[in-house]
Amino acid sequence: MRIALSKSADDLLDLPLVVISTSYEFVSAENFAGMLTDDDLLMLLDGLGGTSGAVTLDLQATSALVEQSTMGRVSPLAAEPRATTATDAALVAPLLDDVLLRASLMLEGDPAADWLSGYGFGVRIENKRLLGLALSATEFHVFRIQVDLAGLKQGQIMLALPDREAIEDEASLQEGAERDRSNISAAVMSAPAVIDAVLLRLSMPLSHVTRLKPGDLIPVPQEALSNTRLEIGRGQCLGKVRLGQVNGFRAVRLTMDGLAEARSALEAGEAEIGGMASSSARSFAADMEDAEELPTLGSMGGDDLPDLGSFGSDPEEEGDFPALGDFPAMGEMPDLPDLSDLPELSGGEDGETDFDGGFPMMSMGDLPDLEN
Repeated sequence: MRIALSKSADDLLDLPLVVISTSYEFVSAENFAGMLTDDDLLMLLDGLGGTSGAVTLDLQATSALVEQSTMGRVSPLAAEPRATTATDAALVAPLLDDVLLRASLMLEGDPAADWLSGYGFGVRIENKRLLGLALSATEFHVFRIQVDLAGLKQGQIMLALPDREAIEDEASLQEGAERDRSNISAAVMSAPAVIDAVLLRLSMPLSHVTRLKPGDLIPVPQEALSNTRLEIGRGQCLGKVRLGQVNGFRAVRLTMDGLAEARSALEAGEAEIGGMASSSARSFAADMEDAEELPTLGSMGGDDLPDLGSFGSDPEEEGDFPALGDFPAMGEMPDLPDLSDLPELSGGEDGETDFDGGFPMMSMGDLPDLEN
């Protein structure tokens, strides 16, 4: 444990960490609970077969690791009393996982590896009472480790791991591990997947953005309706679609060109995501190919959108603007109503709009009907 701590701190954080002293005890759960304090950073460790351990860091050790992770150095000032947070745990977790892995690998073949291996960071626990409730074992191997961090702070780390022999035999552990993997698979496959329909991305000067106020209009070109992007994750495009409405809900229709693009994007993603996600992606692409319309994206009906008035090709021009006519054909869709009698686009206080123009603009009062 001494070697694992020093090497992990050096490799991951470039932090000189020296173990000053260590002590080991085999204690009951009740005695371990008496060692805990709410002032420390309390974290639950997840192990094989549903076994759980714990690790605690006092405020000085926690602050030193957080300072090194965020600023690249340890402050010489002693940490002032404060409550630990989930952010502290998130910054400490990579070091903790690496230490536990190194220690278990160095103990491979040793009897101690039976109860020390297979653990990793689980979750931060708010107080010692909840940590005691989260631990089900009756006896624990407990390490108290006093550390010096960069010669500027000293703190204590306490590691508590259950005695697995007292919980269940090796066969039961393997069965629990298989059950855990099955539960994880079920959780992943039932997780919600969000697809965004992006009508338009528009760039404008910051001076225009800061002047925006309720009632101002954003120019949207008419061709955006037939060039809407379906995106997942951080902007990965599944394909181009036509935006419209079905039964009063916003909806999109995937074209054949869009389907080919979506299939290409999904196949590229399969190489990164792997087995389980690959099967899901292929199924998704096949479902889109068979369906006439995608499911509705959102609960707001097209008729609920506010009337944005009539637009001309230049938002700075005044006067009457010609009607836009019909939207592009999207199957057998009904014609949109004539928009020529709608009120003019109004400008700001100086009679000018907030945009320099350049886009032909359109009304979003009624989206095309995709039912046919």
